[in-house]
Amino acid sequence: MDPVVPYVILIAAAVAWHYYSYKQSGGRTHRPLWMAFSATALSIVFLAAGSMGYMLSRHDQFVAHTAWADGVLWSEVGAGLALALLAAILWPLGLRDLRTHQPRRFTRS
Repeated sequence: MDPVVPYVILIAAAVAWHYYSYKQSGGRTHRPLWMAFSATALSIVFLAAGSMGYMLSRHDQFVAHTAWADGVLWSEVGAGLALALLAAILWPLGLRDLRTHQPRRFTRS
């Protein structure tokens, strides 16, 4: 039972943080435009790190005793390209959503 407790705590913390950010953003965290921003930012991080040979995985850094590889990390470049493809799909959806929905009026409570 003891190995399960840290996972339950991490999952509860992640759910609580997601609920908090969802409430603070007025329910906009699941809109395509927000997901497009996130996918674009992650794509840039993965493509830059992978093309320079920087390992993002802490485990791989620990095993290799360095954060840098001898060449391009194609797995990170592939993840960056997949995220770029996802962002390319989400950007038109997000911009269409932005044009069709009225902006929300926020009131202080």
